[in-house]
Amino acid sequence: MTILSETHLLILHSEGFSINTNILETNVINQAILIGGLFFVWNSLNVGTALLEKQNRKISLVQDSEKRLNEAVTKLAETKKQLSQAQVIILEIQKETKQTKLNLLNADYADAKIELSRKFNLAATVLKNRERLIITEIKQNLALLALKKVVAILETQSQNDNNSWSKQYMQESIKMLGILNQKSN
Repeated sequence: MTILSETHLLILHSEGFSINTNILETNVINQAILIGGLFFVWNSLNVGTALLEKQNRKISLVQDSEKRLNEAVTKLAETKKQLSQAQVIILEIQKETKQTKLNLLNADYADAKIELSRKFNLAATVLKNRERLIITEIKQNLALLALKKVVAILETQSQNDNNSWSKQYMQESIKMLGILNQKSN
């Protein structure tokens, strides 16, 4: 610090600008020794190569990081693509599932409708057959009752008068019952 202040004073006291040529005052020897020593120590410690190696390692690490980053970005893009494909497949499966459910429901509906129609037709046929049987039984019972009544009337008339007119009436009644019986079948 004192050297600087003396140099500053010298410059201020002189009337112009001048260069100090005194080697001892300017401390050139000390600076040369210091620079030489630093250069020698720098080279002997291989600081330059160590820094160069350190720089190369850092560059290598940065390049590896960039490579891993690029791989990660690529994998992310592939994963996103696979995710979108999976979502499309899921939507298709859901759509197909809904369609399959609808088809199954429609098929079940159609089968149930056919089965109900078949059962209804069978029940209607059974009822018609029963109705025919009942009507036939009623006709037979009516015919039987009519015959019994006619026979009873004829017997009473035949006992009362034994004429041909009652026989003729009985034969005509039997014929009518026979015709009615044939029409009902």
